[in-house]
Amino acid sequence: MLRRLASLAAVLCAFTLAPPALAAKPKIAFRLEYAPPTPAEDCPDAEELAFMLAGEFGYMVVRTDVSPVVRVEVHSVRRSFEAELWGPALEDGAEAWHGKTDTQGTCRELAYDIASLVRARLGPGAWGREAPPAHLAAPPEVEVQRPELHPVALRLPESLALLVPWTSAFVESSTSNAEEAPVQVEAGLGAAVSPYGLPSVAVGGNGFLGVRWRRFAGFAEVRGLITPASGIGERQIPGRATTWTGSALPCFATKHVDACAVVSLSQLQIDLGPGRAVTGSDGFSVGFGGRINGHISLSDRFSLLGYADINMQLRSIALVLDGTVPDWRSPLLRITLGVALTANFSD
Repeated sequence: MLRRLASLAAVLCAFTLAPPALAAKPKIAFRLEYAPPTPAEDCPDAEELAFMLAGEFGYMVVRTDVSPVVRVEVHSVRRSFEAELWGPALEDGAEAWHGKTDTQGTCRELAYDIASLVRARLGPGAWGREAPPAHLAAPPEVEVQRPELHPVALRLPESLALLVPWTSAFVESSTSNAEEAPVQVEAGLGAAVSPYGLPSVAVGGNGFLGVRWRRFAGFAEVRGLITPASGIGERQIPGRATTWTGSALPCFATKHVDACAVVSLSQLQIDLGPGRAVTGSDGFSVGFGGRINGHISLSDRFSLLGYADINMQLRSIALVLDGTVPDWRSPLLRITLGVALTANFSD
């Protein structure tokens, strides 16, 4: 098998390196009758010998759809090999030629001698004229070409187009926008910081899931923030504030910037630690505001998103420890900044 592949590679190299004029030269063709010795003793088979002949002639000279025949018989002579050959005469009606090779130590070396001898007897150098003998000339090869396919525009008959004019418009617009995905599903995780709106600067994270069209996007987000510093109000009461916020964001979308409206529901909790009672410190609030998203594409699937969120709360949350005077009251305005890594899950 390896030797057959090697022979085929040699033939392909010969075809590739052959000068362009070779294809224009007249060709002959013949059938091959091959009888190796028994046992074969590493002799090439008929298919491999045909490849060797093709390497000598520069094309596949052995064919099955022609009449001329070249017969090859290989004989073992003691520890060597020799071949006897019969082939058609160059002149029509003349006696067929018969030849014998010198002996070779291996049957494979003998096969190369056989290919050289056949070319010497039947090749262009033996014709003595430009055209090969008519009885040896190779018939033309029929090449089957793949038909060219052209896209056909879908058009309705005029009678139907008058009844449903919107159909043709839909076909034309869908063709022009076929490259754009109708819906993209996005999800993201990121970090957030709130510099204003809580007892002190708060840090945390957020996650969101949304869909994006060509000019519109919609997202649902959950965000959690906590104040690392322990100090609330003017008296710096030891304690920390935690807020959880769920938001819905309808957005006008462009390639790199989204302008979004924000509707949020939030829960604020303040923990003063054990031993201290909290009165009116926990509170639920509804907020409305806006957000600007800026996103940069990192790859076909991932993007980096940064945002600034301004949200106005409908009520203020008060922290009261002693008496009726609040020790801290939340401002109505909350500002949040964040950055997130987003992934596009649409194909």
